[in-house]
Order: sequence, then C-alpha cells, then structure tokens
Amino acid sequence: MLFLQNVSDAEENIIMTHDIFISYSRKDLKKVVAIRDEIKEKIGAESWIDIKGIESGEQFVNVIIQAIDEAKVVLFMMSISSMQSEYTKKEIMYAKNVGKKIVPIIIDDSKLSGWFLFEFGTVDYVDISNAMHKQKFFENLKSWLGLDNNGQGPRDLFDVGIHYYLKQDYTVALEWFQKAADFEYAEAQYYIGLCYNNGTGVAIDYAKAMEWYMKAVNQNHADAQTSIGLLYKNGAGVERDNAKAMEWYRKAASNGSLKAQYEIGKCYYYGRGVEIDYAEAVKWFSKTAEAGLINAQSSLGYCYLRGEGIGQDYKKAVEWLEKAADQGTPGAQYYLGYCYYHGLGVMQDYSKAVHWFKQATKKNHAASEYHVGLCYLNGHGVPQDAAEAKVCFRKALKQGYEEAKKYL
Repeated sequence: MLFLQNVSDAEENIIMTHDIFISYSRKDLKKVVAIRDEIKEKIGAESWIDIKGIESGEQFVNVIIQAIDEAKVVLFMMSISSMQSEYTKKEIMYAKNVGKKIVPIIIDDSKLSGWFLFEFGTVDYVDISNAMHKQKFFENLKSWLGLDNNGQGPRDLFDVGIHYYLKQDYTVALEWFQKAADFEYAEAQYYIGLCYNNGTGVAIDYAKAMEWYMKAVNQNHADAQTSIGLLYKNGAGVERDNAKAMEWYRKAASNGSLKAQYEIGKCYYYGRGVEIDYAEAVKWFSKTAEAGLINAQSSLGYCYLRGEGIGQDYKKAVEWLEKAADQGTPGAQYYLGYCYYHGLGVMQDYSKAVHWFKQATKKNHAASEYHVGLCYLNGHGVPQDAAEAKVCFRKALKQGYEEAKKYL
C-alpha cells in the first residue's frame, strides 16, 4: 500500500515530498510506523505511510504510482502478511519496472516464498531485529538517498557529470558519474559504461563497459539494455551474436527505447539474427520515425524510395528524407540530393541536388563526394570544371568509393 503521512481525511490523498516509499501489509502497521519514525529520527528522511489505506481503482493508479515515481528508495517490509498481499506485489512490480532501488526488510520470522523468492532470492535483505543489520541499513540508506555528500544527491552529482560531459571534459565527467554511481544511480552507471565503450575519459574497455551496463540493467535501464545488444552486434568484448543482440533490443524496446526499436527494424532489414523481412523492418522504422528518431526517418525514406517493405512512393521518400536531412544525417542528405538530381518525387533541380550532396560531404560521405564530382564534370548545378571534378573523385576514391576510378 501507499505510505502517506498521518494526515487528516481531507488531506490523505495529497502527494507530499518524500524520499522513501514503503510497501507493507496493514496487518503490520504498528511495526512499520515504528520503523518509519526511526528512519526520520536517525537520518531525517521522509517516508509515506497510508494509515487508512489506498487499495483500489483509480486511487491505486493515480496515487500509488505517483508516490513510487517520486521516491528514491522503495522499502519492502517483508512479512507473512505482506507476501500474501496482491497490493504489495503490484507495488514492487511497478517499482522494479521503473528502476527503483528496492530493499527487502524482514520484520517477522517469515522466509521468502513464491513470487517474492523469485524476485529477491539473491538480494541482500535487512533483518531489522539484528542490531548490526539495522546500523548498516541506516548507513546505506543515508548513502542511497544522497544525504552524506554535503546535501548532494546522486541526481545532483550526475548532473554535474553531464555538464562536463557535454563540454567534452570526459575525465572530470567520469569522476562525477562515479560519485553518482556510488549511490547505485542507474543513469550514472550507464554513462560510465558508455565512457568505457567509446573511450571517452578512459581507455576503451568493452568488458568494463559490459560490467557497468549490467549494473544499470539490473535497475531496468533501457539504454543500457540497448547498448549490450550493440556489443553483441559488433562483437565488442563478446563473441558476435546477432540473435543475442536481438534479445537485448527486444528487452529495451519493451521498456520504451526508441533506439532499440530502430535496431530491431535494422535486424529485420539486414537479416541480423532473424530472417530478412522488409515489411517488418518498415513497421519498426515507421514507429520510431514518427516518434522523431532521425536515423529511422532516413531509413523509412530509403524504403519508400526503393519500394522495400512498402509501396514505392517518391513523394513520401522525399518527405521523410527531408526531415532527417534537415537534422544533418548524411545518408538522408545524399538520397535527398539523388531525388533532386533525378527528379524523383520533386521537380528535377541540379542546384538543390548539389546543395544536399555537398552537405553530406561535410561528414565524409563518399557517394556524395562522387556525385559532386559528376555535377562538376557535367556542369549540373555548378559551372563545369573538370579539374574540380577530379578533386572530388580522388576524395571519393580515398573514402572507398571504387566507381570513382573510371574518372581518374
């Protein structure tokens, strides 16, 4: 049940500032209130306790979910009664799904059983009747809530790290991420993994990246799940395994990761870990493109251009390619230029074609470099200039575009 402050009937459903959500059975109310009061006395942290009970319908959805969302830590008061309660099970399931730190606390002689044994069988628990357990619990709780770092909680520490990360001062950023990760802050754990993955602020170490991603995954972090999938896709620190990559993408996709959903589309498009299925690829590209994912917009435009998995539609191709091109995606810029060059879905316009090809060359897009060369060679959209054309062909060849050889 939701743990609210002991307030008047008129106020009992108001969500107030709190650090801790406690899941318990009302049969244990007296014990739970005592623990709540001791937490307040020892470390000054606010907990919510519902004296009257909010157990059904809209109240459960609107109040309990909000209370869990706003808490930093969820305490499960483990007893014979609480493990028989469907309400505590719902609360813990939701808390787990949104990545909250959940701490089981034994308040009677019960032993884990059923669903709770499955969820917490390997998790350290607190025996509140054990003085050493209790002392360690208060120390840890203070740390988890960020109350032992001059008032800076893990989110504050992480935000400082992001500040330096965006300034590309990765070494300093990593120091702050580590401070936040010491509180088991999932987003910080993910970013540390990202740093090891990309070699930002530290030498590339895929094993370390995997280690940190897994810490975040244990808190249901969707981006970390996606990143593990990418490690399997690329064979980075693990044996290349597209089937396992797909498994991780699906986990992340079910948690709302657009990047994972897009990767699933790519797997169907290229046949990675699954059979090639252009229609299924287009389904995933469409879902993520409409949600604003730039690469998905580019891929969907390409599918419309080629008529793969969906009816060929040059106007739709241009529509989606333009969205991605305007946001700097070189592949989309190239194909948009291609459409203008050949008059596909738009009036033929060599000047616009050259514009988009040149935009893509800024990111070393070899096919675009080649096509700029063709434009200079033929005087399409630019003054004819054989010497400049050769410069472009050499660049394209250097970038691996073999077709440029025939013009050199």
